[in-house]
Amino acid sequence: MSAHTQIRLASLTTAAYGALLASGIVYHFQRTGSFRALGRALAEPTIWIALALVVAVTFGLWKRYAWAWWLGVAAACFQLFRIFEAWYDRGLARVPGVPTLIALALLVILLVLLLPRRSRLGCNR
Repeated sequence: MSAHTQIRLASLTTAAYGALLASGIVYHFQRTGSFRALGRALAEPTIWIALALVVAVTFGLWKRYAWAWWLGVAAACFQLFRIFEAWYDRGLARVPGVPTLIALALLVILLVLLLPRRSRLGCNR
């Protein structure tokens, strides 16, 4: 697989992670039907920061910008750390939910696609 293809797949993986993040808010609203819960979720600055990072990394990787490669790797490592930290705090015997496992898989796939040297060199703008 060429570096260009790997970078494009990483960009699509980042977009899928963002869609998973947004779908969690919509799913919670559909399940509860509470506009108050929807408003509270949309008022969280962390959600907007995460979505802004997803958009920036997706766009930057699609255009093959070097800053997007660094930001994508840093953001994926940070999110992996947060998932594993929460898993450790709750106890390793308890398996996380399906959305968390999907997010974990998307983040690992993103790192596998971005960490080879040719992917880093492919982001040369």
